[in-house]
Amino acid sequence: MNIEELVAKAMDIKLIYAKKIVEFYNEKATVPFVSRYRKDQTGGMDEMGIAAAYDAIKLYSELFQRKEFVIEEIEKKGKLTDELREQINACWDPKRLEDIYLPYKEKRKTKAEKAKEAGLEPLAQILSGYEYKGEELVIASRFLNPEKGYDSPEKALEGATYITAQDVVEKNCLMEYFLDSALKTGVIISEKKKKYEGEDRRFEDYYEYTEKIALLKLPKNSHRYLALRRGEELSALSVKTEIDEEAHISALNEKYLKKEHAYKKYVKTAIETAYYQYLRAPIDTRIHQELFETAQNEAISVFSKNLEDLFMSPPIPYLNVIGMDPGIRTGIKTAILDKDGKFIINTVLHVRTPPEREASLDILKKLIKKYNIGAIGVGTGTGSKEAFSLANEAAEKCGEEIITALVDEAGASVYSASKTAREEFPDLDLTVRGAISIGRRLQNPLAELVKVDPRSIGVGQYQHDVDQKRLKEELERITEKCVNNIGVDLNTASYSILAKISGLAEKTAKNIVKYREENGLFTNREELRQVKGIGPKTYEQCAGFLRIREGNNYLDATRVHPEAYETIMQIAKDYETSIKNLIGNKRVLEAIKPEKYISDNLGKRYVESLIEDLKYPARDPRKKFRNVKFLEGVDSIEDLKPNMEMEGRITNVTNFGAFIDIGVHQDGLCHISQLGAKGIKSVKVGDIIKVKVINADPVKKRISLTPAQNA
Repeated sequence: MNIEELVAKAMDIKLIYAKKIVEFYNEKATVPFVSRYRKDQTGGMDEMGIAAAYDAIKLYSELFQRKEFVIEEIEKKGKLTDELREQINACWDPKRLEDIYLPYKEKRKTKAEKAKEAGLEPLAQILSGYEYKGEELVIASRFLNPEKGYDSPEKALEGATYITAQDVVEKNCLMEYFLDSALKTGVIISEKKKKYEGEDRRFEDYYEYTEKIALLKLPKNSHRYLALRRGEELSALSVKTEIDEEAHISALNEKYLKKEHAYKKYVKTAIETAYYQYLRAPIDTRIHQELFETAQNEAISVFSKNLEDLFMSPPIPYLNVIGMDPGIRTGIKTAILDKDGKFIINTVLHVRTPPEREASLDILKKLIKKYNIGAIGVGTGTGSKEAFSLANEAAEKCGEEIITALVDEAGASVYSASKTAREEFPDLDLTVRGAISIGRRLQNPLAELVKVDPRSIGVGQYQHDVDQKRLKEELERITEKCVNNIGVDLNTASYSILAKISGLAEKTAKNIVKYREENGLFTNREELRQVKGIGPKTYEQCAGFLRIREGNNYLDATRVHPEAYETIMQIAKDYETSIKNLIGNKRVLEAIKPEKYISDNLGKRYVESLIEDLKYPARDPRKKFRNVKFLEGVDSIEDLKPNMEMEGRITNVTNFGAFIDIGVHQDGLCHISQLGAKGIKSVKVGDIIKVKVINADPVKKRISLTPAQNA
């Protein structure tokens, strides 16, 4: 099969669509562009489907190359048979391919190869044959080679055993059975290492621990394997597997030990040698590979889902904002931003003493009035309790409907010290940059969070234990998905978020900002063609995702791609209206017959999506902002009492439960057992949920929560 056929089979789609997707992949067309603007060529596949198809293309391309390499390497050793070649060509599982290649890999000279060099291969052939030629020791005495270390019949027999064992390994086609049975019936056992004296108590649950591999392999349980793995890496745990070795030996005997063998005892010994010295360790390796792959996939999936939910958190559009980075000793760094996130001024507020707090309260009230502040965001770091109290009081005394919200500042310090922050604010202290970032996170979480390496945002489980390259790729994909799903304002967007737009990179994003600074605001999308680095292909990929709110073409403020403008103009002409009046006019738009406007370039799905885009031109998939209402008078874990009910915001979701900010500067855990039949699928990062306190331990800083019954 070729790549197109493999993709069609893997994705369960028609070959014609698979061919087109492979073509898009080779042209470097982005997932957001293909999924939104090329639906007719892909059978209407959504973003997840296109992304999965692209992954399949990459996997099969690499597999084709690897198969060629494996065949060449085995052929060089003179061991490539027609049967083996056919086996390799028929293999489409990367792990199974490595199983086939394993016996032929370049490695240190084996005992079998040393025995062959000593001339013991004829002895091995005799003893693994069907014709009796005398007593074993007598036969072996004819093949002694003292110079090579085989100076006795016993040693010669041992060498011949290794030759036959290696032959069993090379012919072995039972690895899939071994692995399958081990995964179904085996167990993982862990114990505390005797010499481990660490104070880290995270691994206490695994000091005397046994679990079926089949259960541990389930995605919902896979985080436990990552815990075992980390404990082993930190020398806290000893981890081993127990599998049905006897059943495996029996299977090998059934396959390779025939009744006609003249020297059954010898062949049986060779089979056991093959299993315990050559096959048992690879089986163990494969078990751990399977467990880690499941755990890694789930960890990356959890992190990606949480990140997407965080990115899609509701913005507070078009309000002037104050960002506050709390601090007790050094004060509360405070930054004022306009509605587009542009920095205006900054100051420092102190609350260590009553007079200092009173003075700071007065300053904050004046800032709110002077700059017409609509919202105040307070970071969740040390001192956030005092800063949040100050913000609430100032907002209340100003008598305005001012939003005050705690803003998770995970990764804010990373941004403050980053190259991006230094380029944006070269003359500001990093603490002031942090306050600006907090304010912007409240205004538009996505626009600010894209500036931070997603891995530094704490919304996952065991994210540091997985393949960092793969994690980074997946998180970048999620980032691009969210940015393109929402779209960005071409005249206000930073280069950081522009760089995530389909077809753009950091260099072209910076060129857009530079062009904007030198020539003023963009008045239409067509102007993009004048930006250095944006050729026809790049323009095609990016134009539909960039918005111009107050330009000279009304369609530039919508999701409609410029390639479809002529069609929209024709629709407006046919219905005797203007483009301006057509946009948002549901009565007219619902009367349009998509079939009438199908062309070589625009299929039915495309025209239907055009009509939908015109119906809802300002559509933002994010929900409307709602602030969480923390329980008044409950400011710390010490204030919590069992059965207290309150609102909280979910900050992280893992396979064992959801972490919830309830305004006491310590997230509580709602264990999966408390979340009902749907478990963690019933909640997501950013959700506001009403919960009840089960218990709170100030010493261990642990809060257990359950959803309130009337939530």
